[in-house]
Amino acid sequence: MTAIAAAALLLAGIATLGYLFSEEDYVTRPGSPVYYLGISSLVRDIQVPDGAQSREYFGSVGDGNKPAQSQLSFKVQPEAADAVWDQMTQQLQKLALHSVSTAGNESTAVVNNKNTVSPGIREAQYTSEKHDLILLTTYQDNDAGTPSIRFEITHFD
Repeated sequence: MTAIAAAALLLAGIATLGYLFSEEDYVTRPGSPVYYLGISSLVRDIQVPDGAQSREYFGSVGDGNKPAQSQLSFKVQPEAADAVWDQMTQQLQKLALHSVSTAGNESTAVVNNKNTVSPGIREAQYTSEKHDLILLTTYQDNDAGTPSIRFEITHFD
């Protein structure tokens, strides 16, 4: 019986890997095989704050010179954004990540271009000992007239 269960688990793993390589980008949820095989452990280890809404896990296998990425996004009420930012910053630092943010060191042209392409409210960049890049970014959002702040934690590995 154990051999049958092991074989079924192996086939499920192979099927999941096949899915990941056939789909460049995917959205998944905790507990699914794609979540465990496609979302980095760094992103899976991040605790979503109480009261967060619209939690979503996104992944991409990357192609060409585009690196693979894992992303967690969620929304909070605007009045909670500063406290959640501090909580996310503390979590990333506890994961042995080091801040490499360039805030204040970019030219006006670079800042204006970033805000045109991706109008984030705040962004912080982190790296690990493996030199992975992790971005913590917030955006203004509006769901059916209700303002919120969307957080994204993106791990490029």
